[in-house]
Amino acid sequence: MVYLLFSEDKIFGVFETEQLLHQNCFVFLYERFNKGKITPEVYFDVKKKLLDNTDIPVQTLKKIMKEVGIYISSHIHEKNGFIAMRNILLHMERRFDYLEKNMAGDFRVTATIPGRNAIDNRMLTENIEMHWRDLDTTNFKIIRDEIYKYLVLRIQRLQYKFENRVKFGIVSDEQASEISYQLWPADKANWNVPKGTKIPGEGLAVCFKYQTPGVYGIVIDPIFGYTDI
Repeated sequence: MVYLLFSEDKIFGVFETEQLLHQNCFVFLYERFNKGKITPEVYFDVKKKLLDNTDIPVQTLKKIMKEVGIYISSHIHEKNGFIAMRNILLHMERRFDYLEKNMAGDFRVTATIPGRNAIDNRMLTENIEMHWRDLDTTNFKIIRDEIYKYLVLRIQRLQYKFENRVKFGIVSDEQASEISYQLWPADKANWNVPKGTKIPGEGLAVCFKYQTPGVYGIVIDPIFGYTDI
């Protein structure tokens, strides 16, 4: 089990134990207070609740932190990464199928993919590889290679079907529109946020300020979970 600590506009961190979660609730609470997002009265009230009991059950901790706009979600990570790989590959299949359908239905629609070409695409970044390695050290190389092969296969298929409507290079929300899809490697926490919402995260997520039409995240990173995507 891992615990995700986040607010509406920021992912603060992922923690493997309840003790680390509790400690970082203090840190995140102070950060929000220091930035003026929490009044002194609320800050000291919640801080007192945290100090009064250092062994707060996670469900109770969730309720306390929710008062100040801080949220906690828990995710089960299996030691064997093949379950995660299967779920994410199925998600990738659905996302590429949807993209193909839209490109087939409107000749104006283009897709931009980070990288130089299908073989040298930047959808499987070093950070994402590291997260897969952390999830399953034993089978990491097999999982990485399967995801990479599938990416190359689907990108080449797009090129075969739509030729010059598939582009490579820098992706951004400034280039995105209903007829200009900007692909990027996402995780469960940021691939499908509401329209107009600031996209949290690191890596290529920083290329996109807000979720707008054409900003097209595909979950490849398992760090925040791989179910219900």
